[in-house]
Amino acid sequence: MKNKNAFWKSCCIFALIPVLFAGCATQPLSPPAPNSMAAKLVFLAELPAINVSDLRMISVNNLLVVEAEITNSDNNYNAIQYRFQWRDKNGMDVGSEENWKVLNFSPTQSQRIKGIATSKYAVDFKLELKNNN
Repeated sequence: MKNKNAFWKSCCIFALIPVLFAGCATQPLSPPAPNSMAAKLVFLAELPAINVSDLRMISVNNLLVVEAEITNSDNNYNAIQYRFQWRDKNGMDVGSEENWKVLNFSPTQSQRIKGIATSKYAVDFKLELKNNN
């Protein structure tokens, strides 16, 4: 009788192992929502001390205008480069490609940047950020 109970206990334990491991499996991250701030930002390098805390866009005279607030959360001086990429309603690049601009930060400083589309067909954008190397 003891052997029969031990057998059933071990069968139950082995049957539950796959269920336990399935619950521990990580789920793939879903892409950011199309109009979320995360969907508009492209970090071309790791920028651990740089945070984009606000991102706004508006149409002025048929041109898209974007304003972003960028913060250096570090207690050291920091510098990054940024540029805007403008997209039409189909997601294609429009207008001329922007040059990279340098943004220098003092410790814990926040700065606002502004971009104005170079084409009236621009309805969306990406803000690209990278280290100033």
